[in-house]
Amino acid sequence: MRYETYLCELQNVSPTLNIEHIQDWLMKYDKEFHIAIANCECRKWSKWLTANEKPFPCTCATRVQDCIFIETYYELNNVLDLYKRQKYFIDLVAKYHSIKNNKEELKAFTNNESLEHILSFDSKIIISLNPEPYEKLVLQLNEVEFEGIIELQEIL
Repeated sequence: MRYETYLCELQNVSPTLNIEHIQDWLMKYDKEFHIAIANCECRKWSKWLTANEKPFPCTCATRVQDCIFIETYYELNNVLDLYKRQKYFIDLVAKYHSIKNNKEELKAFTNNESLEHILSFDSKIIISLNPEPYEKLVLQLNEVEFEGIIELQEIL
């Protein structure tokens, strides 16, 4: 029940989450996050934490609260990591504009493997709460704070 409270707190902050809200929430529940991973039956989260393995989407028939909490924390942590690299992405947009007429440089630019995670960025984080009946938690990010990422995403 406590994890449900943490998620409700996140939803009640504002209809749109900004980076300050995300950072505060992540810091506030960091200890609970590690406890939840240690106690979670789903081993994908401990593999992610210890071996940095990308977790597979949940296929559980019934989602448990600790797993929902961990997934939410994981997604918000990824968003924060992207945000921290915003200057890099803004620089890439400037680089694109400087090479967009050079086919060879443009090809090398778009083949950059480090840009993969940009393509999957979405300003809405959707966490499945229940497969049937389908219920979801939707967290809307402040798009203004991610303008560089969104602009680069549009270019790619």
